[in-house]
Amino acid sequence: MKFLIDKYCSKEWKAFIDFHKKTKHFEKGEFVFEAGQDTKGLYIIESGKVKITSKQFDKSLRLIRLANDGDILGHRGFGGNWKYPISASTLEKTEVTFISVKVFDVIAKTNALFSYHLMMFFAEELRKSEAKIKHYPVKNLVARALLDNCRAFGFENKKSTKLAYTLSRKDLASKAGTTYETVVRSLAEFKKAGIIDTEGKAIHVLDLDRLRAIARPEELIHH
Repeated sequence: MKFLIDKYCSKEWKAFIDFHKKTKHFEKGEFVFEAGQDTKGLYIIESGKVKITSKQFDKSLRLIRLANDGDILGHRGFGGNWKYPISASTLEKTEVTFISVKVFDVIAKTNALFSYHLMMFFAEELRKSEAKIKHYPVKNLVARALLDNCRAFGFENKKSTKLAYTLSRKDLASKAGTTYETVVRSLAEFKKAGIIDTEGKAIHVLDLDRLRAIARPEELIHH
């Protein structure tokens, strides 16, 4: 969302947004918003890390997305009953920019180019969501959760194999839709195969290509 505003809004509209936006700070483990709350607006992450969870039928929470600097939160609460259908909580101290529904409404209705690219953004989000509705072996799902962790937060630096932030085994299990024990077994298999290594709770990705091949086997079919 931030790149859409920067690229497709005029200087005057950027100034309008800057005037009306609010900066909010959250400590680790706090909710930015919770499922069921009235939709108040959009949140853009300026710094920090956030996990987005969805409540399942059995009342358990499923980790569905990870968000980092520049990512948008809260847009799924737009339309319908205007309530957030999911929750967003911080993995570390986080700063966000808040844009109210009223301000966003004015921007979207008066900026055709911005609205068009926003529609493309939502279409891509929907495509990614639909692509996830496939059944894979648990090993693939754990690899996918680890790959998502890697893509969301990256490595400590360009030369490092260590993830900048490693999700807890519990969160990896939630992201993969499996159990803690299964994640531990799968990680042990990946480690034995030389795909990853562990350093306490931290994870090093030694062979990103092999991890990607397990996580996204359909991509290999199409290439």
